[in-house]
Amino acid sequence: MMKVLGLVGEKGSGKQTFVNFLKQIASSRTPRNDKSEASVIRQVRFSDILAQTLILWDIPITRSNLQKLSLMMSETFGQTALAKAAKFYFEGDRADIIILDGIRRAAEVRLVRSFPDNTLIYITADQKLRYQRLKTRSEKVGEVGLTFEQFLKEEKSKAEKEIPKISKKADIKLENNGSLEEFKAKIRNLDLMLMQPDS
Repeated sequence: MMKVLGLVGEKGSGKQTFVNFLKQIASSRTPRNDKSEASVIRQVRFSDILAQTLILWDIPITRSNLQKLSLMMSETFGQTALAKAAKFYFEGDRADIIILDGIRRAAEVRLVRSFPDNTLIYITADQKLRYQRLKTRSEKVGEVGLTFEQFLKEEKSKAEKEIPKISKKADIKLENNGSLEEFKAKIRNLDLMLMQPDS
C-alpha cells in the first residue's frame, strides 16, 4: 500500500533536506517482499505548483510572489484549490511513498488524511537558525540579501499563519536545531518506524 507523508514546517526548517535524505535511504534499502527495486519516493511540493504558474506569466519566483499567488488562488477558487492540484500531480502514481511537501492549509491536511496509510510530520527549527539557512541556500530570488526584518515579516504573512495550528495535528515532530548528522540520525530512526508493517 502506498504511504503518504505530509510535511509541514516553517521556511528553512529542513523539509527538503528531510526529503533528500529519505530518498537516499530508500534507494539503498535492501528490496523486500520479492520486489526487484528499492522503494520509490515521489515528492510533490506545493511551492513548485505555484512556481510553475509564475514561470508561465514571467513573474519572478520570490517567496513574496509565491505567497501572494497562493492566497489569490485560495480566495478566488477556494481553500481546496492547491490540494486538488497536488492530487492531480500524483494521482495514479505507482510510487511506494508520496511526500506532500509544504502543507499550509486544512484542506491539504485532509488530502493527506484521505489516504489509509498516512503520516503528518512537523519539521521545525529555531527562528534565527532558519534565517541563517535561508540566507546561505539561495533557493528563491531574494533570499541571499534577506534581512531579518524581512524574514520576520514573511513569517507573519497570511500564507504562513496556519503553520502553528497545523503543526499541532502532526503525528511526528522533528526538531532540526543540531548538526546535519544529528538530523539525519532522526530521519533514519523515523524511516525505521515508517517501514514497520503495522505503521
